[in-house]
Amino acid sequence: MTRACFPVFFCFAGALAAVEFGHGPLVQWTGDPSTTAQVRWLERAASSVVEGRWASGPAGFGYGDGDDATVLSGMAKNYDRVAMRRMIAPPPGVPGEARLFLRVNYDDGFIAWLGGKEVARRNVEAGADGALKVPEDHEAGTWEEIALGEAGGLLGKDGAVLALQGFNASKGSSDFTLDARLEAKWGGKTVVLLGKDVAWEYLAGKEPEKDWQSAGGAVAESLPGTVEEDGVAGLNFRAKGEAAWRSAAVANEPFAASRHRVRSAALEGLPPGQEIELQLAGKDGSVSKIVSFRSAPAGDGPVRFVTGGDLYHSRAPMDAMNRRAGLEDPLFALLGGDLAYTNNANPERWFDFIDSWVDNARTPDGRLLPVVVAIGNHEVTNGAFRPLDAPGPTAATEYMSLFHLRRAGLANDTFDFGKNLSFVLLDSGHAATIASQTAWLESVLEERRGVKRLFVCYHRPAWGAGVKEDAVDIQREWCPLFERFTVDAVFENDHHVFSRSHPLIGGKIDEARGIPYLGSGSWSVEVRKIDPAQLKKRPWIAKALGVNHLYVVEVGDKGWSAEAKAADGKSIDRIERRWRR
Repeated sequence: MTRACFPVFFCFAGALAAVEFGHGPLVQWTGDPSTTAQVRWLERAASSVVEGRWASGPAGFGYGDGDDATVLSGMAKNYDRVAMRRMIAPPPGVPGEARLFLRVNYDDGFIAWLGGKEVARRNVEAGADGALKVPEDHEAGTWEEIALGEAGGLLGKDGAVLALQGFNASKGSSDFTLDARLEAKWGGKTVVLLGKDVAWEYLAGKEPEKDWQSAGGAVAESLPGTVEEDGVAGLNFRAKGEAAWRSAAVANEPFAASRHRVRSAALEGLPPGQEIELQLAGKDGSVSKIVSFRSAPAGDGPVRFVTGGDLYHSRAPMDAMNRRAGLEDPLFALLGGDLAYTNNANPERWFDFIDSWVDNARTPDGRLLPVVVAIGNHEVTNGAFRPLDAPGPTAATEYMSLFHLRRAGLANDTFDFGKNLSFVLLDSGHAATIASQTAWLESVLEERRGVKRLFVCYHRPAWGAGVKEDAVDIQREWCPLFERFTVDAVFENDHHVFSRSHPLIGGKIDEARGIPYLGSGSWSVEVRKIDPAQLKKRPWIAKALGVNHLYVVEVGDKGWSAEAKAADGKSIDRIERRWRR
């Protein structure tokens, strides 16, 4: 899905006829789901495009696929290549022996130069007449990392110009992308020399002059977002069937450090168990299309939800499993981390993740499926699993600005349906250490001692099937508390397989008193193989398979069940347990 421009930003391709949600809306539950909800969506910053002369703009450059910061609206059918350049000064604190790495996302080919010398070329070749051309299509979406050499030799004392020229397969191509990053690495350290949302000099619609690769490129350090007067009046909401709308204020905040924006509205005073309609209202009197979701019931009746983690490697499998989630007609989805796989360094992938969820995770009657989210390692810079020295909230700015957190900078939380169903969400060593949450975990479990139904969700497994090492800090810090407070089940993710443990106490099977650990995170990512030799070392595993799945969980009066299902609805596994609290 391509949404190239939105009414709250300058949009040089023409204004929309009516106010609309950008990428979204996501309905997120963080408090009482029977009376409150957070509605959140993303809006992409638009940029003015100058064609025919050197200008400044943020990378990536392109058109047609909705992931470009500078949209080249005149490129299609008119020209097939774009030049970009940036002066790189010798970075302070980076030794000369540090190695430079160029990361490029491209469609369809490019040549790169540093200091006027060619350092990389992909999918571009010279024909018999000497003209450069692209031999085959290459889709963007995967960043390619290229080692360039030592920083001292490449940049010298005065710095050097990094230049790239991107080539489209043809002028009639449906899309084009050229984006680049530059990093220095040494001794286990990584310094980003050119990151996202940095301005480059670029030339579109004209072939650059001779020696352009070694001159120019002196531009501002970054480009701020360009936002005109806010055209959004508020978010209208009402129970379906009611005539009158209520209005909630809409917040407009930066999306991490990018030029894009997070829009949000907090809904309060919702009627329990009702279909709630949403409509964005503009100051000019325009309104968006109506979308809806269902609020949670206030009582202690049956609840049906889906859960899993590790979603976005590629779009098609994610779309398919998101559709399965909606077709199961659950009340909500509990998503256990690794949602968009950005490593806090690629905010554009969140647009695609949200589009997939909103378009596909719809109940059979078309309602939006609310989400409850836990953090994973790929929401954090460098994909961090650091249970003893987690980097803190500044390493997860995309996640923490996109989603509503009831405690600023902390991803662990609780979630309660009335007095008899509770969930505890934990950060399994990504933005926060394991031990830093133990006292909090004990306190919230103590507060819920009288709750009849109690579940826990986090990302990195304590009792996995051997694909990776188990999280021994969770075994030591948290599992004894799960056992003392008689947690009914723990949903784990991360390992890209299906696995279900036997009910466990202290790592040993106890069918009567034990806690099953379910999941291991393979909603729609590429799955890993199960090693039979590892399974022999793990007698606690009841079943493990290398398959994509989600769990459909039924909470009833006498007990609960969890059925693992594939995208086509085929049953993979099922467990049933009675309540023990």
